[in-house]
Amino acid sequence: MLSFFIRLIKKRTFNSHLREIADYVDVGKSHLLMGFKLNLNRPIDKKKYVKIGDDTILECTITFESPNGEVIIGNNTFIGTSTIISRSQVVIEDNVFIAWGCYLYDHDSHSIDYKERENDILQQLSDLRAGRNFIKNKNWDVVNSRPIKICSNAWIGMHCIILKGVTIGEGAIVGAGSVVTKNVPAWTIVGGNPARVLKEIPEHLRKKSDHDKLLYTL
Repeated sequence: MLSFFIRLIKKRTFNSHLREIADYVDVGKSHLLMGFKLNLNRPIDKKKYVKIGDDTILECTITFESPNGEVIIGNNTFIGTSTIISRSQVVIEDNVFIAWGCYLYDHDSHSIDYKERENDILQQLSDLRAGRNFIKNKNWDVVNSRPIKICSNAWIGMHCIILKGVTIGEGAIVGAGSVVTKNVPAWTIVGGNPARVLKEIPEHLRKKSDHDKLLYTL
């Protein structure tokens, strides 16, 4: 009986959390686990910041540090306790595995100009001392931002960092602890900091396109 009430309390808490973010998420028949979090700074009313397909399991944190950004997650994808930070766009296609401890970051956060970084600190202090979110008035115009794309059937190992402008090709595998700063070719295994191609995935382990399947059956 006690376990029943514990499950009931957890369910109510979870549903309450979903209600709070419902206006900003478009989700299919998927599972947002208790660890799933959505952080919004000055959100645009009713904007769908996150779009999720079917049969996907999420336990990640998705953060939008400005009113901009978009995260699109496809079908049959799993993301563990990792973090996605978007001001541009992050697209994660179908049948993708992303382990725990990863960061996908589609912008630089600060300018390469030290004077602008000094201004960031001064603005953060001003906002904090006024009781506001410390990046409420951050100047995003000086921050570089480019979309990230994780193509279908990719696998991102634990504690990886995927930086702005990167595309992870179809079926690619990113080894644990890698820092990815450049595009990853499809059906390759990469690793290291910065990540580099270690080897190609054998042909017989690659997903066949419809055209390839037709040729294979002839």
